[in-house]
Amino acid sequence: MWAAAIAGLAIAAKLWARGAWTGVTVEADIVPPRSFVGESTYVRVRIANDKRMPLPIVRVTVRFPEGLYPEEHPDPTRMRGHRRRLSMGGRSEVLLRFPVYAPRRGEYWLEGLDVELSDPFDLAPLRREHPPERPLLVMPEPRIGIPLHIRRRLPFGAPVVGARLFEDREHFAGVRDYEPGDPMHHVHWRLSAHAGTLQTKKYEPTRSAEVLFALDVSHGEPFWHAVDPDTAEDTIGWTSYLARQAIHAGWRTGLVANTHLRKGRGPLRVKTSSSVGHEGALFTALARMPNQPTSDLGPVLREVGRRLVRRTTVIVVSPRPGPLLLHEMEVLRRKGSDVIHLSPLDALRREWEGA
Repeated sequence: MWAAAIAGLAIAAKLWARGAWTGVTVEADIVPPRSFVGESTYVRVRIANDKRMPLPIVRVTVRFPEGLYPEEHPDPTRMRGHRRRLSMGGRSEVLLRFPVYAPRRGEYWLEGLDVELSDPFDLAPLRREHPPERPLLVMPEPRIGIPLHIRRRLPFGAPVVGARLFEDREHFAGVRDYEPGDPMHHVHWRLSAHAGTLQTKKYEPTRSAEVLFALDVSHGEPFWHAVDPDTAEDTIGWTSYLARQAIHAGWRTGLVANTHLRKGRGPLRVKTSSSVGHEGALFTALARMPNQPTSDLGPVLREVGRRLVRRTTVIVVSPRPGPLLLHEMEVLRRKGSDVIHLSPLDALRREWEGA
């Protein structure tokens, strides 16, 4: 009798192994695939059972890499991830959401996502891996708020977002009366003095406007004298926030920095483009870039400036620009580019003085 029972269990286990995964589909992704530090993110797992036979035991295991946690204040003794056990009836579907908390920027690939099906007696479990196809990209959020007087200096609000028409500063088209909200660097000061009221410059319309963000993750010149990772993170956070606004306003956005993604590949560069996937490449660079400088930003900006067109706006995000960087910024201004310098340290100092 015992032999017959064991033989029956063996046959049942074999039949279960043959048909358990038949008609079962698993889809896994990260929602949203790009997020900022502190935003709610979760791993979404969809399991569909298209056959009549139920699934008595379904186990889902999500394993996070180092740097990702299942909650904001995780228990150090717990598993770094999630486990869930459930059962499914025939011709049914279930949608699971596992929260993800990322305290730091970076690109994260899940270590694993396993789905295990088992019989009612849990004698023949069958496991398969279903990792998401894309990583989680966590972009930095500025720790120091960008003051309003700095935002008014930026040209992102000047173009009309809906029409996607911009101003070509190589073709002057006259002046008009100043209107609230016009960028101050578009004011024609000489004609304003003659007219007695502020006059704003007008340019011929164009469908291409470019902005280049130049990041200085060092703390002065030469770069090896003062390296401050916290200040570098503030610089990266400001650039990420401003780049998101520029892309939303329809600007072609590029990036250059005095650091690298891979050793021996030179300074980090993302060319200005409006092609599909460019936004992802830009924010991937901001998420993955180190906070340690490998050179001064001045020589990098000199090399990039040789190929800039006049209608390019260069935004230099530098905590404390050195003499060489200030010289290259002035050279770009003489060539006709709008150069705007932003410093997180200055904003922090004014915040302290105001408090």
